[in-house]
Amino acid sequence: MYSVGLLASVFCLTQVLCGCFIVSLFEGDVPFAEADLAEWYEDGDPIIRPGLVLRLGVTASGAPVVQETLQEVNSSGDILLALVGSVKCEGLTLLGAQDKIAEAYKAFVIEPQVTVSFAYTPNSGMKSPWGSVLMMGAIGRRGPVDMTSTRDLTVTRALMQVGNVTAMGDETRVRVARRHKDGTLQKFKVNVEKIGKQGRLDLDLKLRPGDVVYVPETWY
Repeated sequence: MYSVGLLASVFCLTQVLCGCFIVSLFEGDVPFAEADLAEWYEDGDPIIRPGLVLRLGVTASGAPVVQETLQEVNSSGDILLALVGSVKCEGLTLLGAQDKIAEAYKAFVIEPQVTVSFAYTPNSGMKSPWGSVLMMGAIGRRGPVDMTSTRDLTVTRALMQVGNVTAMGDETRVRVARRHKDGTLQKFKVNVEKIGKQGRLDLDLKLRPGDVVYVPETWY
């Protein structure tokens, strides 16, 4: 009678000699290099980053000093404003940028009133201030999917935006990689097939900015 360990060893050796890649049947995990692309984003209000577009205006005593305008944050994290010139906004919240711009204008006008907001239109090619998730693997279109201000993006909603899983994709083993502040990676397995066929919305993982969603191909 052969031992279980010996049979397992013979099976694995046979597969290696055949040149086949074996998914671990014991852990049920699917390693994917794309997991390393996951990024960590700070919780709370979004911060200003290069590439984002701001809508801003400056008034004083009820009169406009700077007409409401759209300004894209340049690669150095700055915006260029009349009178005060370049103002670095990268890393600030909207409120922080508002206070910094107001302080800059105090040298030119009395009690400047500054309004700053994000200018973002979904599906327009504009960069989302709330971040994005990266979609990879056997899907209709690979690449980023933007978060909206509601931050209610789930795995199935994200898949819908990229043309869903292809015929070669495995809906039962969708993987999500999430980066934490300390640099560690957390991985989730999502059974999209079960969510669709059984209505198990409780299994539909809510995504965070910087997550990577990967759909493996079927191996049978």
